Amino acid sequence: MLDALAQAFLGSPLNEWIQATYWLWPVMEITHFIGLTLLMGGLLIVDLRLLGLFPSVKLTATHKVLPLVLLGFTLNLITGILFFIGDPMRYSVNVGFQIKMLLVLVAGANAFLFHSRYWLDSQSSLSMALNRVDERIVAGLSLCLWTCVLLLGRLIPYVSTG
Repeated sequence: MLDALAQAFLGSPLNEWIQATYWLWPVMEITHFIGLTLLMGGLLIVDLRLLGLFPSVKLTATHKVLPLVLLGFTLNLITGILFFIGDPMRYSVNVGFQIKMLLVLVAGANAFLFHSRYWLDSQSSLSMALNRVDERIVAGLSLCLWTCVLLLGRLIPYVSTG
């Protein structure tokens, strides 16, 4: 599937523009890093609170960082797509990239299920809708998955390409 997608992008006008624009790749790297910072920083606040740290902070107060998390994810999604389009043959066969994308999907499903089942349905305190074990599993899984996504992203230049 990734090979077919890579072939479709190879030689496209967007692919050629990304490769030909000297300053674009570093700007995308910087933007991707800023997005990662927003995403991971916000998730740390929410997930550490769900794990039981900072009990004086109400869970509903962590709602305020979710727009930053979504902004970070959006920046990473856009720049990540542009990275793939800019060098599709490199990314499509890279094992680190493939595992990273799988973990992004799993982490996204974890977040979606958590928010649709507990967060959005709960008009009062989240801890009333969720027991402590469930909270900790969701938060721990989130932290582990997103940390692995971050590490795999850093390893892409160094791991096997097939």
